Amino acid sequence: MPAPSSNREPAAAAPFGTHLWQLVPFARPYRMRIAAGLLSNVAARFCDLLPMVVVGRVVDVIAPGSAGAVPATLTFVGYGLAVLVTFLGLAGFQSVSDYAWSSMAQKIRHDLRVRLYGHLQRLDVAFFEDRQSGDLLSVLSNDVDNLENFFADATTSIVRIAITFVGVYGFLLWLDWRLALLLFAPMPFAVGAVRFFATKVQPQYRRAREAVGAINSIVENNLQGIGVIQAYTAEAPQERRVERQSAEYRDAAIAAARERARFIPLIYGIAGVSFALLIGAGGWLTYAGLGPSLGDYTTFILFATRLVMPLFVFGMLINQIQRSEASARRIVELLAVEPTIRDRPGAVDLDGVPRCVEFHDVHFAYANRAPVLNGVDLRIEPGQVVGVVGPTGAGKSTLIKLLLRYYEPDTGSVRVNGVPLAELSLAGFRRHLGYVSQEAFLFAGTVEENIRLGSPDASPEQVRAAARIAGIAEFIEALPEGFLTVVGERGVKLSGGQRQRISLARAVLRDPPLLILDEATSAVDTRTEEAIQRNLHQFRGGRMTLAVAHRLSTIRQCDEILVLVDGVVVERGTHDGLRAAGGVYADLWQVQSGRAVRQSSDAASPAA
Repeated sequence: MPAPSSNREPAAAAPFGTHLWQLVPFARPYRMRIAAGLLSNVAARFCDLLPMVVVGRVVDVIAPGSAGAVPATLTFVGYGLAVLVTFLGLAGFQSVSDYAWSSMAQKIRHDLRVRLYGHLQRLDVAFFEDRQSGDLLSVLSNDVDNLENFFADATTSIVRIAITFVGVYGFLLWLDWRLALLLFAPMPFAVGAVRFFATKVQPQYRRAREAVGAINSIVENNLQGIGVIQAYTAEAPQERRVERQSAEYRDAAIAAARERARFIPLIYGIAGVSFALLIGAGGWLTYAGLGPSLGDYTTFILFATRLVMPLFVFGMLINQIQRSEASARRIVELLAVEPTIRDRPGAVDLDGVPRCVEFHDVHFAYANRAPVLNGVDLRIEPGQVVGVVGPTGAGKSTLIKLLLRYYEPDTGSVRVNGVPLAELSLAGFRRHLGYVSQEAFLFAGTVEENIRLGSPDASPEQVRAAARIAGIAEFIEALPEGFLTVVGERGVKLSGGQRQRISLARAVLRDPPLLILDEATSAVDTRTEEAIQRNLHQFRGGRMTLAVAHRLSTIRQCDEILVLVDGVVVERGTHDGLRAAGGVYADLWQVQSGRAVRQSSDAASPAA
């Protein structure tokens, strides 16, 4: 089992925001929504700040010694109505802005999740053998949801802060440049503090995101194998595994909280210095008649609170931005993975249907392992059934993986209609296949949905005919809801033999020119197997069939049988011919038919 992602060597730290920036293309289709959100946010900020200007005007009007005639009652009514209008405008524009950003975030989340899932489906089998499914699920769910929060909340807050800061400081410079400089003097220290905090907290959030993926991997795997855990009373060790990974997440989250706890007092201190200068020096300038009017000073104080508060908000946003950056990193890295098995430039669809499949001197070894296949040759033609047998680890299933093009030969070639498989498009070739894997996999859904997987347009009559050939029709019809019965996740409500026969019906329904059976009836009893073999013999028609089996009774009727030992074809021929040859196949047949056991028992009887 590969190590959890949290135990891998950490990648070199990228500049802050690098991975979030790489996801910007997902926002481009929604430029109009973004523009609407920005413009309405600007209008909302204008409506939010305007009442402070009105307050300043009112203070100047009612302050002792203010110049001019006594204001009329309508003047104050006008100021009151102006404030009311700005609040109504704020409500309207802010609602438009929030909707624009939230809907944009939901659309990006949808696009990201669909893009990630589609990308995963195009990756080759070797990738999934090296990655834990729980870690991948964490990216598809937790990390994508985390980015939705970023685009909906953090982005909106950042835009609001930026507009507020620029608008407020611009107005304060116009109102009184001296007070504005007093207020701005400590700001460079705040910027430095924010950058320092971002640098310190980023690795902790990366650790936390990776730990979440590792926890999901362990929990998902353990829940699938809960029966085995309970049977072996392994609950305590597995609980400790989860505890260790959860502790990794806990420690990373606490480390991030510790950095934040150091950052917040620093921001408060800088804000305190700014206000101290504004109140002390600015108040003296106003009192001495060297600064703005009392009303303008009041407006300045109110505006200043809006200028400093964004620093506090931004300090809190750093947490969410860093979490989002860690999620974006995992998403970008996953999207950057390129499949090793893919359509090559110039790949074409198969011309017609498969009429001949050939293996020419095929050699293959998995990465960092000994060779599995050593010079295999075979040929299958229409109407022919070729069986492959041999001891465990002989390379039988690897032969099928090469034919499915999950992997490619190290040397030699697999050809279809004389064309190397690598020169054909994957979809153009695989749509002609029917495949029953060694571990029959059913998806959460009904029996009929599972049978229809590769043939969604098949009629109900065709579905039932395929089930009859697979020897499962009577069982399905006896279920409470027949073909509409839900099988549960991975077909957990069915036995291994039932799952296998439904998987076989799925392959039969496709009516494929090339049928690939990998231990297709290993989980059924002998009588059921005989019935299935009779049906498949009638079904063979003009199609090609490659059958891999441990149980020799499964392939005794094959036109040709290949015996693999350590990746080498040591024998080939018919069932009767191989038995008569007295080689490996004959030995296997004797063991499985029970004759070797009986002979051993008979030989031991006189001694007894």
